[in-house]
Amino acid sequence: MNELPEIVQFLRSVPGFDALDDAELLTAAKSIQIAYYRRGEDILTIGNENHSLHIVRSGAVELRDDDDRIMARLAEFDCFGFPSLMNEAPARNHSVAIEDSLVYHVAGETFAKIRRENVRFDTWFIRALTDRLMLHPVAPSLRGVAGTQVSTLVGRAPVSIEIGSVIQDVAARMVAERVSAMLITDAGKVCGIVTDRDIRERVVARGLAAETPVTDVMTPDPITLEGDALAYEAALMMMQNHIHHLPVTANGKLIGMVSRSDFMRLETEHPLYLVSDIGRQTTADGVARACKRLPGLIVGQIESDANGEHLGKFITTITDTVTRQLLRIAETELGPPPCEYAWVAMGSQGRSEQSAKSDQDNALLLSNQATAADDAYFAAMAKVVNDGLDACGYVYCPGNVMASNPKWRQPLERWQKYFNTWITVPEQKALMHANIFFDLRCIYGACDLVDELKNSIRKSAKKNELFLALMAKNAMTYQPPLGFFRQFVLERSGEHKNTLDLKLNGIMPIVEIARIRSLAAGELRITTRNRLKAAAKAGEISEDDAASLTDALEFIEQLRVEHQGAQLRSGNPPDNYLAPASLSPLVRQNLKSAFSQIRISQSALLNRFHLA
Repeated sequence: MNELPEIVQFLRSVPGFDALDDAELLTAAKSIQIAYYRRGEDILTIGNENHSLHIVRSGAVELRDDDDRIMARLAEFDCFGFPSLMNEAPARNHSVAIEDSLVYHVAGETFAKIRRENVRFDTWFIRALTDRLMLHPVAPSLRGVAGTQVSTLVGRAPVSIEIGSVIQDVAARMVAERVSAMLITDAGKVCGIVTDRDIRERVVARGLAAETPVTDVMTPDPITLEGDALAYEAALMMMQNHIHHLPVTANGKLIGMVSRSDFMRLETEHPLYLVSDIGRQTTADGVARACKRLPGLIVGQIESDANGEHLGKFITTITDTVTRQLLRIAETELGPPPCEYAWVAMGSQGRSEQSAKSDQDNALLLSNQATAADDAYFAAMAKVVNDGLDACGYVYCPGNVMASNPKWRQPLERWQKYFNTWITVPEQKALMHANIFFDLRCIYGACDLVDELKNSIRKSAKKNELFLALMAKNAMTYQPPLGFFRQFVLERSGEHKNTLDLKLNGIMPIVEIARIRSLAAGELRITTRNRLKAAAKAGEISEDDAASLTDALEFIEQLRVEHQGAQLRSGNPPDNYLAPASLSPLVRQNLKSAFSQIRISQSALLNRFHLA
């Protein structure tokens, strides 16, 4: 490959890749596929699988979210696609060439291998992932350090040198002070900055003399930020301007400088570091030890004003990571799987709506090539994962809906028969299973098996009105706890006396309505909010009803977030039982209104299927 030397040289200047040695750079270069994109051409689309790290070689690329809002504009040397690679999830942003562009596609397997073997490379991309998440409109759920004032990250007094100095003076001072950047001042005011990268690229690479004036190589008039700005503003400013060092001022006076590495002092308690730590574990016990940090991180997210939706996605992201790592550990212990398989999550994990208290609902979907003899392997795998999840705090499913149950460890053909029976010959137990399994989401393995199953479900469920009607009738099991005159109906005895179950009587009725309305619309969306949106778009439910249910869901979820956060802070296990007496009169009134909306929507659902 004649381009290899040129590609290696280019990679040396790509942020993050400068941590690699020659052999690692060559490995990365050999895995690269080169692609040319015309202006306006899509590179990645939201929801599609991504198997590469993408680097802009020339041109410009724009990232947009699912509301078509611009998230970032990328130019030469910028990387994208790593969030979906690192989270093993579909692309969450739409990337499009905004001018004719040349893009290097680094193989995902190579990217993962180098991350495992090079800590500096891995750390750089963890921080880059933090930066990228901070650009997202819903970043408060993962902000961690982002809410801190940037002045708190300044670790020392400013290190500077006067403008009349030469390069040798600057380099010597940087070595003596052990800093990676030097501020250049003129009469006490910042007028430039020189970094160690500047010295490599602008001095050494060009063969400039040590006596060269610093003004010849410095970056003049660097961007500064006031110390009372929030750290996420500093992160955004550094990323958008492609800089790694940012002078900090107080009322215009220089007080120091922050670099991306300074964020590390607080980011060690960031959720992304737990994700990375879990990914490094080689035993189930190691994963369980890493997960002991999760309750503290949940509290941190709650104190960062994460709402119910964001917290649900955060907890589910951790659960998905734990599950995948346990599966990798099982494969290492048991050897390669005898056939293709997909590990599937259902219930709240499947919907990405887990709370601080969640059990496990999962299954194994095997290739049709699986034989009876293969079951011993997958039974052993399921034991490793189910036991590991329980050790991590995700308790065994009370109904035994887990991959360790042979019934839920079957080939694709058997799963298709299961769903066909549930839909065409519905009875009480079948409806219960349908409720759980319609939330299925692929976590690991051959996800095309899951896609094939979903396609067959979508067609048969939409055209079977009887099945949907019985689902609607069964959904009335979950009733909002309101009696006559809009009074709360509370638990009458036991340890939860005088409380109401926010999950069973508040959240689950909305989940059921959204699932049935979505199925009736021929949609197999996963999250409750997306199901309501899809049903409204298809005309299966009114826009007003969908919006009101979403508002009710968000209000009840927020009460549960605050309730469980208080329990975790006091060292108690979280639950879903809230005492209305602990709420203010206004909040109690709003909760009654939310429950009333659920009741109205349940009546509309019964009318839809002529069951009123």
